[in-house]
Amino acid sequence: MTKPASQSTVEIIRDRRPRADAMSRDLTDGTGSDRDDGGRKAYGSQLAWLFGILASVAAIAGAVLVVLALPPVLDCRNRAAQGFFVGQTYGGCVASGFSARWNLLEQRVTMTLRGSGR
Repeated sequence: MTKPASQSTVEIIRDRRPRADAMSRDLTDGTGSDRDDGGRKAYGSQLAWLFGILASVAAIAGAVLVVLALPPVLDCRNRAAQGFFVGQTYGGCVASGFSARWNLLEQRVTMTLRGSGR
């Protein structure tokens, strides 16, 4: 099947689309369109957006916290069964392990950012 010589590919695609004036997306809220959405807005309320953003931030922060805190907690639990050194507590063990993992993460992020311009 060959295309007519008088129309370009863009014009053929535009002609096949219903009510398409230009090659662009319709980013309006849909109030002037012919579809029936029951009068609802396309993106919901502002509180829904805020809840979605807060839920995303909480999920990311929770994942980072689990990755940073879980290995030192498990290691200190095993060490508590064997016994700590004099003056060392479970909380101090977890705090020093968490601090070491945080510093390691911070160094890796810094090195990644420094090397990103290459």
